[in-house]
Amino acid sequence: MDFSKEVKILMSTDENTHFKQDAPLVSVIVPVFNRLPFLEQLFNTINAQTYSNIEVIIVDDGSTDGSNEWLISNQERLNWPTTIITQANAGHYDARNNGLNISTGKYIAFQDSDDEWPDYHIKRMVTYLEDNSDIDWLFGELKRIDHNTGVTIEESNLVRKDGSLHPFIKLNSELRDNGVNKLTSSHIGVVAIAHRVPGSTQSALIRSSLFSSMRFDPSFRTAYDQFFAVKCVLKGFQFGFVREIHQIYHVHNTNISLVNGGDADKRLKSSMTHIKGYRTLLPFCNEQESEEVRKKLAFQYAWVKAVAEMEKGNYGDAFRSNLKAISYDWKNLQYWKTMLLTPLKRVLKRV
Repeated sequence: MDFSKEVKILMSTDENTHFKQDAPLVSVIVPVFNRLPFLEQLFNTINAQTYSNIEVIIVDDGSTDGSNEWLISNQERLNWPTTIITQANAGHYDARNNGLNISTGKYIAFQDSDDEWPDYHIKRMVTYLEDNSDIDWLFGELKRIDHNTGVTIEESNLVRKDGSLHPFIKLNSELRDNGVNKLTSSHIGVVAIAHRVPGSTQSALIRSSLFSSMRFDPSFRTAYDQFFAVKCVLKGFQFGFVREIHQIYHVHNTNISLVNGGDADKRLKSSMTHIKGYRTLLPFCNEQESEEVRKKLAFQYAWVKAVAEMEKGNYGDAFRSNLKAISYDWKNLQYWKTMLLTPLKRVLKRV
């Protein structure tokens, strides 16, 4: 464990536990930051798990709303051996890393403090991975609901609005007897870069051996899950999926996920985060994969960053962003057109 930062660790007693020693241990890691209204739901979804050998590691990332005090006061309510880590605010991914540093499980299950699992999530995932030793990262489907109303917003993240399957799921795969699909396509890296890996960390179970060489980048405060998963693909870890719901994602106005929507400032911040994320992939790419990364970088510079800069009146920065897009994808004539029109838009704005 990295002791360069001060972390306070509080262990629970094991009086309430009921695990079987012959079942593989699963380490459940949950970062928490100012999530007091959701902690009751979090405890309920962990306690509802029907699997019998779990350790729970909750990392409070410098909460100021009473979350840390609530966790410490209520940790004995969890049915599993529980560790509470208290750290100064350093972000979601730093919190996950600190949880990983003390985890002892064969498998790692990540959860966010404001979401839920079906009660079968861990039990089924362990069964699948125990039967498929050649898969490192197994994910299921994610369902999105409105937190306040419970209304389903998206039934499955593996199915597009037009009814088509996510491109990552359409890759060549080997269907196993237990319903597990092992991805076997030689193009998995290119598709992962172009379309992301739909298996979020929260809907997955991951072998702890993967984390012997992998950690989350704590310099990101959000949006890094997608790049971490793609990096694991590029480094040759084996992925599989099952067609059943394994995560219930609650949509509310305090979600920390960074998206491209919102005002110009938010989209500008989003573009810089995504540009940084795509750049982290380049050292692990072959020629085809590098080309796909360059296309994604060009898109971010031209259609997200440059547009946001123009809305903010920063035409010089918008021009330079379009020029950067061309440097990554010079064959795209639309980028040339947009760059050349930027000075004209600035002139027309002044008229």
